[in-house]
Amino acid sequence: MNKNLLDIDEEAKQKTFQQAMDIWINPEIERRKLFNKMPNDFKLEKAQIIFSLEGNEVRLNKEVKAIVHAKINREIKEIGEKLYEQDIDDIEKIELTDEDSNCAHITLLLFKNNWIIGFDARYNKDIIKEHIKASKEFFESAKDNLSKNRLRSFFEDAFASAELSATSVLLMLPDKKILTGRIHKDRRNKFKNWAELGNVEIEFSNTLSKLSNLRDSARYLHSEEFKNEDPNKIILTLKEMIDFAEYSIN
Repeated sequence: MNKNLLDIDEEAKQKTFQQAMDIWINPEIERRKLFNKMPNDFKLEKAQIIFSLEGNEVRLNKEVKAIVHAKINREIKEIGEKLYEQDIDDIEKIELTDEDSNCAHITLLLFKNNWIIGFDARYNKDIIKEHIKASKEFFESAKDNLSKNRLRSFFEDAFASAELSATSVLLMLPDKKILTGRIHKDRRNKFKNWAELGNVEIEFSNTLSKLSNLRDSARYLHSEEFKNEDPNKIILTLKEMIDFAEYSIN
């Protein structure tokens, strides 16, 4: 979901460019002209659509904020030195600044008479990183409890780790309820649907659902079912879920 359209065929690049222009950028230019907020000599050189859970924003030219990874064709003498178009051979990647780190974006840059397009459809990246960090902590606690045969504590921590990893994946979507929801069942159902669409391994969803039941068995003493499971297999799946969440955000 994070890529520059330089990496795909020209037809797809042109289609994405035209959609960005037709749906967001041209209407914004017309709106500004209507309210006399556009200079008479305006020439589009940069544009950016910022997608936020609070609403979208269109930026034009100097309003665009981005970090550009590029191949430079001359020596850089000091940090902060200005670079010009002639100093750059190629633009490799376009990323948002920390100010917009939890937003998705489409960014267009006119470079040597060609439009370079970067986009990232993932939301909540900083929030996701915190969820992954928490998932890892519960994962390590689960391993420690397993090594000391504290199975009730193991299943409590294992469920927390699995749910945090699953939520990390879901938080990339433009769904405000994932960010604000507090009901375990809702998150499990959303993750199951996401898995059934082929976006994550079905085993991840199955493990989350299983751990929810085993947590009830272990923590709330509903049954002895948790003693019949293989904790080592669960540990392996938890590690795979964490790895997948980290891979998805990098």
